[in-house]
Amino acid sequence: MKAGNLKKNHFLIPGIIAAVIAAIGFVWINGIPLSNIPEIEEVSYVEISDYKLDVHGRRFTEIEDLEKALNLTNFLAYLPGKSDGKEPIIEMEFHLKDGSSFVISSNEEAATMNGKEHSLKGDKGSVFIKVTEGIFFFDELVESEEN
Repeated sequence: MKAGNLKKNHFLIPGIIAAVIAAIGFVWINGIPLSNIPEIEEVSYVEISDYKLDVHGRRFTEIEDLEKALNLTNFLAYLPGKSDGKEPIIEMEFHLKDGSSFVISSNEEAATMNGKEHSLKGDKGSVFIKVTEGIFFFDELVESEEN
């Protein structure tokens, strides 16, 4: 074995160890983002329900609303482990152009994506719910505050 190849191998193992430590640190700080979220081009419309405000299935078809709904899913970063099993507060059902659907629902502590539950990192569920209500259910929020 040449001396040059031996030197290269000494840098490979510490590099791999550093990458693994960085990945673990990222997940520990930020959580794991939801994956396999559909692209905007694939979505025909979205139905959003807020069970806390008792609003079922508002349908949004405008491209701006679809982008907002898809971007809101970025708040839902999770950690490995069990979820709380509580009922969802917000549910988004993305109806795709191929006829299928993609469902994301969340409460303050857990998110469900197409039937698979995830325990959310920190207060990400509360932020997701408040921002979604503020964007898509503002009129209902105002009405509930008046009563």
